[in-house]
Amino acid sequence: MYSAESKNFWFRVRNYIIGETLLKHVPVNSNIIEVGSGTGFVSKYLKEIGYITNCGELFSEGLKYCQIRNSGYKYWEFNLCEPVFKEEFDAYCAFDVLEHIDDDTTAIQNIYLGLKKKGKVFLTVPACKKLWSDADSGAGHKRRYSADEIREKMEKAGFKIIKISYFMTFLFPIIFASRICMNKNSTHKKAVKENIMELQINPILNWIFYWIFRMEVPLLRYINLPFGSSLLCIAIKEEIS
Repeated sequence: MYSAESKNFWFRVRNYIIGETLLKHVPVNSNIIEVGSGTGFVSKYLKEIGYITNCGELFSEGLKYCQIRNSGYKYWEFNLCEPVFKEEFDAYCAFDVLEHIDDDTTAIQNIYLGLKKKGKVFLTVPACKKLWSDADSGAGHKRRYSADEIREKMEKAGFKIIKISYFMTFLFPIIFASRICMNKNSTHKKAVKENIMELQINPILNWIFYWIFRMEVPLLRYINLPFGSSLLCIAIKEEIS
């Protein structure tokens, strides 16, 4: 994962989407935290474009990679299902994290608690339940989301939605077809292997997919895409009366 992220089309373009989204809604030099920061690939990018990044991770092994990358100014090992912070950050980032958590409702509530007044949260999650396959199980996913589902959970926690959009739209037919094939032929161990192989894509296909996916970046500045294999959600903390 550590070495594959910088080459894989999905991680690279997702970084562009995340970076553009934050720059539009949160001033540089803001104090932000990425929870579930993994190997620090996203946090490093956000630090480079001017944010005061904090890396939050459940596993100490992940934080070691974050430190090797020099991804943050501070590093926190904690469980998002526990109320660790209170009005600490200008923005919370959780990119493909909530789907790994059994109690995602509590995790969202703790994100709310950790944000300053009018702080913003930026989420990406896997979308479209019809795409569920053993690859999701192999990756430790508990669920895939719909836009309505993530909206309901966020608003229930006290957030006001700024934007919800699907992405990975142009490549959706390819992903859908591959998941159907996977479901027909998959076992759990094979799914884990296939999940790893997805990161080690053929270089030519990787280049082609990169430019197809990259076309979505300017579109997301202005519109919400109607379907895709992933969801982007931006929301602002509102005071609960």
